Amino acid sequence: MFSNKKSTGPVLQPEPVIPVDQRKTMETLMADDCRWPIGDPQGADFHFCGKRKVDGHPYCDFHVRRAGQTSKPRTVAYPHFAG
Repeated sequence: MFSNKKSTGPVLQPEPVIPVDQRKTMETLMADDCRWPIGDPQGADFHFCGKRKVDGHPYCDFHVRRAGQTSKPRTVAYPHFAG
């Protein structure tokens, strides 16, 4: 029938929403700001996290943990070559 087995894969927390007045751009990033990029670099709303970064890392605590998580396995599709 149905399996009650839960997924054992990593659970990714949703990306935090950075209020507009706290978003950092290349021009406004300071030495202690998290450098996690958010959005499309060519988009008008592209910004960096900007929260206080963890010593020895370029990111805040949330993004240090996010960077250390493994991604979900991806299916690789290879083209079929007629032989």
